[in-house]
Amino acid sequence: MTEIDKFIGKSGESEAAKAITPQELVRKYSQDVLGLCIAHTKNFHDSEDIMQNVFIKAISKLETLNETSRARAWLMQIARRMCIDYHRNRPAKAEQISENIESPSNENSKQISRLHEAISKLSEEYREPITLYYLNGQNCPSIAKTLEISQETVRTRLVRARLQLHKILSEDK
Repeated sequence: MTEIDKFIGKSGESEAAKAITPQELVRKYSQDVLGLCIAHTKNFHDSEDIMQNVFIKAISKLETLNETSRARAWLMQIARRMCIDYHRNRPAKAEQISENIESPSNENSKQISRLHEAISKLSEEYREPITLYYLNGQNCPSIAKTLEISQETVRTRLVRARLQLHKILSEDK
């Protein structure tokens, strides 16, 4: 067997063709990772930092990814763990500095702002699925794989999250 035959393997497809490049990883999944980080931290700038660290870690461990079809779930798991570390390592007395960024005065942006505030009031158990479903545009099977829960649990959490959001938004009127 020649070196080329070893490289191509039985499937006729080269190992290089199967592997995902770091550029593809970032291009395909950066928005998903950022959305998850924002859902956890509620801070865009911290989320960007965490996202960068996720990709640094993922790229350094890319050879451990056996199935490229699981790249997204693998990245999301790294992101979830880094978000947990972020909360664990924050100083206890650190105060959240809310950024007062001027927003357009139109009614639509006010509603969006209220909705994001309401989402941030949800527990993590409900915030993650609702963020992944509506803000990242994932479907239930994809969310189930990312969160490592059943599809039925995803659906249940989405229903409960919607009910809680309705209650929160009704109280704010």
